[in-house]
Amino acid sequence: MTIVKHNLKAVLGLLVVTFLLVPMTSTVAAQGPGMGEMQGPHGPPDRMVGNDGTVWINTDIITIMANSEIPMFHFWFKDDANGSMSRFSATYVALTEFEDSNGDGAFQSDEVLYFVPLAAYEWTLQTGSIEDNGVTTEVWLKYIKGGARTVDPHSGMPMGAMPSVGSVDRFEDVTLQIWAHIYLEDYQGEVSDDAGVKANFTVAGGSELKMDIEFGNFPFTTETSSVALQVQLNENEASQTMARHHWMTRERFGNVTGTSGMNWTARGNETMFQRMNGTCTQLVEFVPGINEAAEGYFSWVDQAVVTLPGGATEVVNVTASYMPSGDGLTVYLAYPNFDGGSLLHDPSIGLYPEMAPVLDNTQTILLVSGIGLVAIVAVIFAVKRKR
Repeated sequence: MTIVKHNLKAVLGLLVVTFLLVPMTSTVAAQGPGMGEMQGPHGPPDRMVGNDGTVWINTDIITIMANSEIPMFHFWFKDDANGSMSRFSATYVALTEFEDSNGDGAFQSDEVLYFVPLAAYEWTLQTGSIEDNGVTTEVWLKYIKGGARTVDPHSGMPMGAMPSVGSVDRFEDVTLQIWAHIYLEDYQGEVSDDAGVKANFTVAGGSELKMDIEFGNFPFTTETSSVALQVQLNENEASQTMARHHWMTRERFGNVTGTSGMNWTARGNETMFQRMNGTCTQLVEFVPGINEAAEGYFSWVDQAVVTLPGGATEVVNVTASYMPSGDGLTVYLAYPNFDGGSLLHDPSIGLYPEMAPVLDNTQTILLVSGIGLVAIVAVIFAVKRKR
């Protein structure tokens, strides 16, 4: 009899605790991440390599999946299982040599000299991490371009471009690597040359993947030709039938907004990106809808470092152009001639931590109530067994 009374008291105690937890947990859900700054310290980034060579990186905020075949990054909020609500991607599609005939410094497809899809080459994907006193402070992965493989040489070709036959062979000896880093804490970067520091930028810890893209041995046709790196952005891969998100450029003279359903494809129709004053970091953002807060972004530093054959370094401007392509936004990052030398540039992908999804009050109440119910049933079962 004493045991029964004791267990009944335990049942009543669990009931009280359960009903106390419901309003408390609901308040946490309403005021937690997504409504302001992330609370408390973040856990270190971690990584996993799949059987197919795919690399997965996780932090408290972001999940990144790197394709093992081509330089392609999918990314979404870690709490959004498999990116079921919002899933973004950035793919490095092609290299193009062009002659800047209109003098704007940006790429247009009617200026193409030679073009090659990056899928025409083998890629090696490496990964690793850096620790400090047993804590992972950085996870990195690196794509390294290899030799040619069999592929459609016109895959990803800019609209209206007329590439010469044999472009795959022409660019085979170009060296290209994409070395991407995600940090535990905010990282302070700079762009500098022999004359000193020309720009400073910040990489957000735990939510931004910063890439060092390095080119070398590029076979420029003329002393005035330039090279463009084609990047394909998809603003929401979670929706296969309709674009539930928008992309939005952040430019000096106003923002341009569109969805993956738009298509401007016409020869030379790429629009020059007007970079913002007062910052060296330029942005294309992914937003759920017009006038809504952005969830993620593709960004780039508008300056790069050229290392000349003799070892001298020089900071050069990076220009950009863009065009909706019917399945996302195509961005071209354009670099000036660095004949005989190499070039290093810093683009990024990332998510805004304050936009991370959270359980709403109803979900939280059901979750906590369910936990309490399980505990109560367990105690009642124990009472019956004791009796």
